[in-house]
Amino acid sequence: MQDDYLMKIWQVNDSQADHFLEIDEPAFEKLQHEKAKSQLHKLIVPKLTGILLGLGWIAFMILLISLSLRYSPVSSGKIFFIGSLGVIAVTTAVAVFLYVRDLYTIRQIGNDDSVVAIQHKLAELQCSVIRSVRIMWLQLPFYTTWYLNYDMLLHGSLLFRIVQFLVTGGAVWLSVWLFRNIRYENRHKKRVWGFMRGYGFSSVSRAMEFMDEIEHFKAQPEDVKR
Repeated sequence: MQDDYLMKIWQVNDSQADHFLEIDEPAFEKLQHEKAKSQLHKLIVPKLTGILLGLGWIAFMILLISLSLRYSPVSSGKIFFIGSLGVIAVTTAVAVFLYVRDLYTIRQIGNDDSVVAIQHKLAELQCSVIRSVRIMWLQLPFYTTWYLNYDMLLHGSLLFRIVQFLVTGGAVWLSVWLFRNIRYENRHKKRVWGFMRGYGFSSVSRAMEFMDEIEHFKAQPEDVKR
């Protein structure tokens, strides 16, 4: 019975909502919990996909490193190759770990949790999303160095060295800029918000808004609720 009532509230527009908000506090809180969980459920498939792809990419990097260690002679190219792929594998592993922890956090959020507890978990989730994005972008410059060797750098054409410098320099600048600017305290800035939307950050933020609405509803005088 209560679920049918909540579905009616969910489906009405704002102008009709005033009538249905003549409800008790637990019903409104349950409604907001369900809305928040629906936003978080949007993250599950992308997170699982990221974990599977990340594990596959790590395995591929480890395979290439193993083959290089076993069959290629010691050279400057081998150092660039193993070093670059090693950094890529490690940063990807950290991101996969954060993705797994995010799924665990989402699973732990339930209707029986207090608003404060859910808000705390959502804040942790926001920080984790930001952390994984910062870490993943740190590996960008190493995609531009894995193929280098001493002869290419010393005896390559001037055009090659200019292009290599611009590409690697641009990758370093972008990764450092993103690492420095994508922070929790900058989450409301337009550029950061626009960039993070594609990583599921907006879904977590929307869930947080639903939890904030519960506190706002509780803070209203009883005559306003009615």
